[in-house]
Amino acid sequence: MNTRRNTLLIIADQFRWDCLGAAGNTVIRTPNLDALAREGTLFRKCFAQTAPCGPSRMCIYTSRYLCSTRSVNNYTPLADAHENVVMHIKDAGYQTAILGYNDYAVDPRILPEGDARRTSLNYENFLPGFETGLQHEYHSPEYFDYLRAKGYPEEWCGPEICSTYNVPPDGPGPHLPLRFPAHYRAEDSETSFLAGRATDYIRQRAGEGWFLSLNFIKPHPPRICPEPYHAMYDPGTMPSPARCPDELASTHPYLKLIHACPALEEESELRETMACYYGMISEVDACVGKVLDTLRATGQWENTLVVFMSDHGEYLGDHYLLDKGHFYDGAMRVPLIVRDPSQQADSMRGRVLDGFCESIDVAPTILDYLGIPVPDRFQGKSLLGVVRAEDGAQLKPRVHFEFDFRGRMPRLRDGEEDACLMWVVRNERFKYVQFGLDEMPPLLFDLENDPSELVNVAGLPEYAHAELEYCGHLIRWRMKHEDQRMERWASQFR
Repeated sequence: MNTRRNTLLIIADQFRWDCLGAAGNTVIRTPNLDALAREGTLFRKCFAQTAPCGPSRMCIYTSRYLCSTRSVNNYTPLADAHENVVMHIKDAGYQTAILGYNDYAVDPRILPEGDARRTSLNYENFLPGFETGLQHEYHSPEYFDYLRAKGYPEEWCGPEICSTYNVPPDGPGPHLPLRFPAHYRAEDSETSFLAGRATDYIRQRAGEGWFLSLNFIKPHPPRICPEPYHAMYDPGTMPSPARCPDELASTHPYLKLIHACPALEEESELRETMACYYGMISEVDACVGKVLDTLRATGQWENTLVVFMSDHGEYLGDHYLLDKGHFYDGAMRVPLIVRDPSQQADSMRGRVLDGFCESIDVAPTILDYLGIPVPDRFQGKSLLGVVRAEDGAQLKPRVHFEFDFRGRMPRLRDGEEDACLMWVVRNERFKYVQFGLDEMPPLLFDLENDPSELVNVAGLPEYAHAELEYCGHLIRWRMKHEDQRMERWASQFR
């Protein structure tokens, strides 16, 4: 039997870094992911490179920062898409598959005349290199056929079942609708369906040498849970968000913009939304457990690298925000668990690391494990040396994040669209945010004294030196990481 190494990359959408028991959350129940962390290494300070979903995933698969990919928003095409981790794995002779979705838009310049994607936005694509795929985000035709075969009535075998609550005829009463369960059973949810397809793939490919990218939409909205997850958590036990009323009175132009319509100000709505989100995470955890059990049952546990992560976080009421984007840790910071089956990693099993790493480091880690050379164009660094406690292996001293906010600006003058960018650098002491628009001064947070990022100290005399230092750093970082591939090509002939 062929015993080539396998890789399982699991990406859960909009999963907060702190929603793991292994990360110190004493309320949430994530037994399967906690067990994975005990058998692997948990990185507590992994940061995504951007948001929303599409741009972040393009950074993950290409191992390049946003200023290099320039896929800055959902549906923004990715140029040079063939230069991704999947193509390198496929070229090395491995089976490659994706289950879920990719959020990849094709460069229209490489499409033939008449292709509808030249003149319309389209996410119905997989990155080059994937040989097997199931396009299943919230729903898919295959999922609806599955529900029909399970005996669900035809009116529930369509997209509405994924976002409709089973509210009593007399209404939700004092509760949000999300406190009520979905119409589908837990074993028939879209999350469980996708996990079932993953277990089928793993069983069928045993011994072949494969790479599987498994992408769960939850806990991304719509916020909905089947029984028993919808009632698994008491809203009264939810932790308090990181926020204070003074944030809503800020005069900074960007802070005024994002706080114009505060989210979840009402305490009951905040806590019910958090309880539903926790239930969604516990559902994902249960489905991840089924996939990992299949690896064990098929004898593939000891030759499969397992990586669990998210594309970005979720504010969940932090700073009176919902969703993702902007620059606070709630959205920037993501969970990352790496379980290397090799004996070299035995000394690090169960370790929780507090150094910094970035989501672009995942692709080089996978190639390193498979023994495939890491391309020069990749900007991330393999974490395998850290996972194996190799001499000299270190995590990063700082992380970087970028965000394109042109879609959130109510009014823009001609030519300002491309200036609606922010660049962020964060280390243990400070987080510095630089904006492209002239009217938006920088932000600075003293994380040592203000870990919740509640007070902007930019402009205070005692922080002037820090502002100057971090501004200079971002300029140098941007110059280094903007795409220079043609100059590198030309330099070999000089």
